[in-house]
Amino acid sequence: MDVFPELNTKRLKLRRIRVEDVPALVRYANNKKIADHILNIPYPFGEPDAVFRISYVVQGFKSKARYVFAIIYLEREELIGEIGLHVDHQKNIAQLGYWVAEPFWGKGVATEATQAVLKFGFEKLDLDLIFAECHVDNKASEKVLLNNGMKKSGAMRPVMQYRSTKQEFEEQPNFENDVE
Repeated sequence: MDVFPELNTKRLKLRRIRVEDVPALVRYANNKKIADHILNIPYPFGEPDAVFRISYVVQGFKSKARYVFAIIYLEREELIGEIGLHVDHQKNIAQLGYWVAEPFWGKGVATEATQAVLKFGFEKLDLDLIFAECHVDNKASEKVLLNNGMKKSGAMRPVMQYRSTKQEFEEQPNFENDVE
């Protein structure tokens, strides 16, 4: 895959992060509530952090180690978060990570984006397993993972781990085939 993929859902476009996204990235990622749950997002988060982040994302794609998508809310045509897979090619697995800007919490954005990225990981990258971790007190993130059919696979305070295999994902009753 030489061209960064674009995924589309009913309300979202998941695409590569661009330099034009820097203002929205700074505005939304500069939030202590987000930084407290995302390991590689510092607080405060400024323009130099956003530029570094874009470089990190681009290098990850070039090495096929990371597929990090900008979450674009179609109504606004601006970045409102990120979602990505950090791939371990030797084990054929990936770790899922995401964040959504606080004004968009509780609107199903993370659930919708997660479904699209899980489908991408299993169908396009042919992964065997995708896992995610979230803090035990982050009930909203836990709900996103459970809503996408991921199962609890372990706990190591302060995080819980969830996972899904390709077969488990495809067997879900809410599996949608209309994610492009």
